[in-house]
Amino acid sequence: MTAQFPPPAPESEQRLLSHEELEAALRDIGARRYHNLHPFHRLLHDGKLSKDQVRAWALNRYYYQAMIPVKDAALLARLPDASLRRIWRQRIVDHDGDHEGDGGIERWLKLAEGVGFTRDYVLSTKGILSATRFSVDAYVHFVSERSLLEAIASSLTEMFSPTIISERVAGMLKNYDFITKETLAYFDKRLTQAPRDADFALDYVKRHATTPELQRAAMDALTFKCTVLWTQLDALYFAYVSPGLVPPDAWQPGEGLVPEASPAAAPTGVPAAFSGSDVPRLPRGVRLRFDEVRNKHVLLAPERTFDLDDNAVAVLKLVDGQSSVSQIARTLGQTYDADPAVIEADILVMLAGLAQRRVLER
Repeated sequence: MTAQFPPPAPESEQRLLSHEELEAALRDIGARRYHNLHPFHRLLHDGKLSKDQVRAWALNRYYYQAMIPVKDAALLARLPDASLRRIWRQRIVDHDGDHEGDGGIERWLKLAEGVGFTRDYVLSTKGILSATRFSVDAYVHFVSERSLLEAIASSLTEMFSPTIISERVAGMLKNYDFITKETLAYFDKRLTQAPRDADFALDYVKRHATTPELQRAAMDALTFKCTVLWTQLDALYFAYVSPGLVPPDAWQPGEGLVPEASPAAAPTGVPAAFSGSDVPRLPRGVRLRFDEVRNKHVLLAPERTFDLDDNAVAVLKLVDGQSSVSQIARTLGQTYDADPAVIEADILVMLAGLAQRRVLER
């Protein structure tokens, strides 16, 4: 009988990689496996999902968000060094908050409420897909049971999250009229929290993956975490996109939602909300002025003065009675190298506030 010999291992698995090579290998895993490449996310960001499909995503993602501090607490309990524990516990604070009504989980609940869910239904998790629950629970068990190196390496998906957050916020604000900047407030802090957490984890992995075997274990841990995220989207796609087979115990459209009020006219005297096509202008008697005594711009109106922050000044300098809100956002996007869709969402909120004070009109 002829024995089957295994193929030779690639060179990168046989030798110790430099720190730079290890980081490149880890980033390559994200470039190939991170869930921003999943078809469901492409549909989400490009505005191709229905409101109920977005709701299914928000509801199921809540379970992942709620279990993150549970995962981090399990890892924290295993850290032998006080300095490491002090660093890692910040992750728990980021999600649980310092007090009631604070933290990432609370902000995700606001997101779920923003797309129509009642808070109690989301908190119950009874509509979560079984595959979501299995994937997330597997991640918690992985972090609890594997080596500290593997547990920390599995968090390195944070290296890739700022890109997906930027795509998500810009795409959803642009393509869904039921999504607002306030709905997506969860992602604001993650833009700074995720890189901070990733820097620490990457440094830890570089310093503790001291053999080819340990480096491979770290890469496998990151691959596993990418699979956890990918699998959750597989389940969402299968249940709510194609073929659309929702399991009997999972959320069905219409369940757990706040009853929608019938459309009503805006209260008398309250200006209608601005849109991207509106052309804002300052009313007669209102002007933007630089106060040399206070060294700042103010908005002057009859018998009133309004202090302005730098963002408001940048916008109002472009309010000329000819440029639309969308045109102003594009101009600012070019000036500050930022996404015009995100800027436009902020501008609409600011203009609405000024209009209510009767110092802006269209």
